[in-house]
Amino acid sequence: MSKSDMNSILIVSSSEQFNSLAQRSLPDNSFKTIEFRKSASAARRELLIREYDIVLVNAPLSDGMGTDFVLDVAEKHGSGVIIVVPAEIQTDVMNHLIDYGVIAMAKPMRKGDLEKSIRLFLAINRKVAKMRKQVRTVEDKMEELKMVSRAKIMLVERGMTEKEAHEYIIREAMNNGLTKRQVAEDIIDD
Repeated sequence: MSKSDMNSILIVSSSEQFNSLAQRSLPDNSFKTIEFRKSASAARRELLIREYDIVLVNAPLSDGMGTDFVLDVAEKHGSGVIIVVPAEIQTDVMNHLIDYGVIAMAKPMRKGDLEKSIRLFLAINRKVAKMRKQVRTVEDKMEELKMVSRAKIMLVERGMTEKEAHEYIIREAMNNGLTKRQVAEDIIDD
């Protein structure tokens, strides 16, 4: 799977000019899915259908400032969230939302700032995905150890020593081209 297959962005803005700027600010070939919605309510409906890696909000929206929507997205979804607000309220908005992992940027934006923020979230998403994969691997190994331990206990109850049970499981796995977990599951199921 290429990098572009994994990235998606939802841009929430009623300004075509902002939408165009946002689209030009996206790192080249980084997004397979780019969706636009004009209001928080339309964006909420979209987020019921699919998750996005990044949600970019140009505030104010047609149906409110957008900060409640941004807070909702930050708390309930795994998306990185960027809100672009008028410069005079940017510090207040940032102070309110920063603990939720939201980046608040001031309008007008300097060239390249939006792209840097998007690239930052993409890098964080890659790190988080890598960590989740590592956690799943450890969880799978822990589950395998539990299964093998249960199978060993069952074999010991049938008269084997713990060492014999351990060697039996390894031998069965190697002889039959199975994992230790599969052998343990067979023992438990019998």
